[in-house]
Amino acid sequence: MTTVNNDATWPVHHFYAMGSHMSAWLDLADQHLAQTVLHQVEALFQAAEARLTRFRRTSELAQVNAQAGQWTTVSHVFWCILTRALQLSQATNGLFDLTILNAVEAAGYDRDFTELAQRANGRNTKPLRTEQTAPCRLQGCWQAIELDPAQQAVRLPPNVRLDFGGIAKGETAQQAVAFLSQWGPCLVDAGGDLVAGDAPNGWPGWLVAIASPTVADEPERDLAQLWLKNSALATSGVDYRRWQQGQITRHHLIDPRNGAPATTDLLTVSVLATDAIVAEAWAKAALIVGTQAGEALLAERQMAAALVDQEQRLTLTPALQPFVQCGA
Repeated sequence: MTTVNNDATWPVHHFYAMGSHMSAWLDLADQHLAQTVLHQVEALFQAAEARLTRFRRTSELAQVNAQAGQWTTVSHVFWCILTRALQLSQATNGLFDLTILNAVEAAGYDRDFTELAQRANGRNTKPLRTEQTAPCRLQGCWQAIELDPAQQAVRLPPNVRLDFGGIAKGETAQQAVAFLSQWGPCLVDAGGDLVAGDAPNGWPGWLVAIASPTVADEPERDLAQLWLKNSALATSGVDYRRWQQGQITRHHLIDPRNGAPATTDLLTVSVLATDAIVAEAWAKAALIVGTQAGEALLAERQMAAALVDQEQRLTLTPALQPFVQCGA
């Protein structure tokens, strides 16, 4: 994952949304105004979650999924995220695929991750799906999604459902930075996906780190640090969101090529880009294909990225190396 390593005391607001711990910083001398503005960022994330989560039947995403096979008019926010995601599905040759919800649920991720964690800790929650299912075949259907720009309407193929996942967080963080930038330099940490505005006054950027993956009984450490400004650093990983399905350990990252949790020699991939959704999509794509193919995929497109394998070995693409300040 990625972390923020700033020693300065800029106004900050910590909150929980979209299943993640989040933080927002604003370089503004007026502390009272800063806190007022930062709390509006929390409200922005809460509103986005209500619209885009798959865990609430009342959300717009849930409503669109429930009407698969029919034309559904969607909001501007929904339309923008969907069309950008489809563009990235095309760019990644389908490795980034938002039509994987059926496969995610078949693997056992059928509720908010906090509930999965509660069950792992022995707390009473509704029974987890334990049957070992065959890989889900209702993914990889992004090319069959129909769009009507004039009506801003969408028609999903029958029985196909969308999962916005990390791109909803990334897009909302991007909106939050655009909002905060009206008052000054800012940084938003959306569950480890970082989006930065201008550098704080007197600094070359916001000092952030690519951290070691989450491994039991091992303390987190910084693998590399860099100054972040007017860009995004997104991490995709199989080290954190894991659970037991029967006797099998599962994770949330689905390989669209077979509909099952990805078999990969990587634990995390972090991508630096000018845009959070772009960084998120390419991090997922590289993670799915593994170290050798992932490194080649990113290097071919001159993308700045850090790949961490199962042995916690760090590999930097050539495009990221100029940004790195120091190693751990």
